Amino acid sequence: MSTIPSEKIDQVRNASDIVDIISGYLSLRPRGKNLFGLCPFHHEKTPSFSVNPELQIFRCFGCGAGGNVFTFIMRIEKLTFPESVKFLAKNAGIEIAEDETQIENLREKEALYYANKFAAAFFKHTLLEEAKAEQAREYLAKRGIDRSMIDRYDIGYAPDQWDGLIKWANQKSLSIDVLKKAGLIIHKEETDSYYDRFRGRITFAIHNAGGQVVAFGARRIIDDKTPKYINSPETEIYQKRQTLYGLYWARDAIRKQNHVVVVEGYTDLTSLGKVGIEQVVATSGTSLTEDHARLMRRYTTVAILLFDSDSAGAAAALRGADILLESGFEVKIATMPAGEDPDEFAREHGANAVQVLLKSAKPLLDFRVERLQSPELSQNSVQRSQATRELLATVARIHDPIQRSFVVQDLANRLHVDENVLWREMPHVRPQRRIATDQETPDDTHDPYLKSRRGRAEMMLIKVMLLHPLLAASIMSVITYEHFRHPEIQQLFQSMEQEILMDGGFDAQSHIHKIQTLQLAEYLVDDMGEKKEELSKKIAVDCIITLYDSQLDDEIKSLREQLKEFPERGSEITNKINELHRKKSILLSREKLNEKALFGS
Repeated sequence: MSTIPSEKIDQVRNASDIVDIISGYLSLRPRGKNLFGLCPFHHEKTPSFSVNPELQIFRCFGCGAGGNVFTFIMRIEKLTFPESVKFLAKNAGIEIAEDETQIENLREKEALYYANKFAAAFFKHTLLEEAKAEQAREYLAKRGIDRSMIDRYDIGYAPDQWDGLIKWANQKSLSIDVLKKAGLIIHKEETDSYYDRFRGRITFAIHNAGGQVVAFGARRIIDDKTPKYINSPETEIYQKRQTLYGLYWARDAIRKQNHVVVVEGYTDLTSLGKVGIEQVVATSGTSLTEDHARLMRRYTTVAILLFDSDSAGAAAALRGADILLESGFEVKIATMPAGEDPDEFAREHGANAVQVLLKSAKPLLDFRVERLQSPELSQNSVQRSQATRELLATVARIHDPIQRSFVVQDLANRLHVDENVLWREMPHVRPQRRIATDQETPDDTHDPYLKSRRGRAEMMLIKVMLLHPLLAASIMSVITYEHFRHPEIQQLFQSMEQEILMDGGFDAQSHIHKIQTLQLAEYLVDDMGEKKEELSKKIAVDCIITLYDSQLDDEIKSLREQLKEFPERGSEITNKINELHRKKSILLSREKLNEKALFGS
């Protein structure tokens, strides 16, 4: 069983919506109150994999896999229960400490979160309240960034002085050491002094998926020789490859629009947001990574890359596009008019023009073929050959072999190249990737007890209690944890009993998420959302009778063993056995245990 504190498991559960998590691995579509997709645990052509948002459970009607968000991660990532909790905790930005060293590290990370939150408040206060930020306010006003956008995107201004943040932190007793570790100040070794990293710049707070400020991007407001943007360095709480600017705000819009727009810069995102295009994330000065793709796949599998029209912007778009294609995205490229970037285009042309631009986005392969057929390449066989190989490398990233075959046929026709030549070249350009197979699906260690009559009764009774919390108290009046033999079911029963005694009820969802045994999880969620009414009082009584009957059988078996060991007590032990058989007859006749006796109706 897990050694992770139960309150920490609950925190991770609450932060891990099962729809969001599973959407990171497969595409889900609504059907009734559930969502359906193709099961990742076996091959199928018709979606039979169901996700119930209300109960936060999944179930495949094809292969039988099922459970909660933790057991899904256990299966898909091949992890133990504690590892799955840690996996989801990291995904949600939640720290789990297990020893004194880790606890100390956790305190340090909490201090870094606080320092960044403190800095964001300082920058915003300076922008809105201080006279020295007048130039910054004018700059933002010219770019159409108003108070609502400042509040939404946590925009601020770092004053043009060496120690503005340091002085403010001193007044609030925030240590220099924490500011340094957060990347907010820089140590000058020659004088053993410190100065602010961000000075005289507009600041954009970067949030993680949980909404915590983890870093900053800062833009200059005057044209000088300094870099246009500077960013926070990587820290214990900020890694560029795992953070997408704007995802925290864009999640709902991405899901609603069923696509994500990927841009390069902070102001690209804010300007698009200003005109109502909210399904946008920015890479913040770094290339797209597999971690970025994984983050976005929680919400959609369609990505539109909207980068600058210059050659560098196109190159960046294509690098990111290949990674997204490898991660299972449908990728499109939206081409900006010459000399414009998304920021300028949105401010000058407005929402309708942006929508037209996005709707005209070309599928990645079409975009690449058009570039290959451009005039500057058409006369140069060496460059054309190299560009064709780059195109094939993109095609090789398509997972579906049938789709890949059709694409190669189409390319051969469009490029006037022998199809066999393309296929012969494919192995030389194919990217290295690891695709999980059915054989790699973790093998459940099936517990024979759970298939026994008594084991099935234990599982069914817990299932009835989870679906009908109002019946649970009545059931607990005639059953104790000692009637259960399976340790996890026994622990689950005790946990539910304790909650009822304290609060008079319990949260069924939280108990479902405590299940760590895959076989048990699959059974408990099987048809749970569809057959609630069928799991009735009568079923509960049948299960209770089975547990009572099994307990009597255990006692009879024990007495028979005693009879062999102590034959001189034969008469006494035989009488006890006969009495137990009499109790079994009464029990099975439901003379004293029936729906009315148990539930009063």
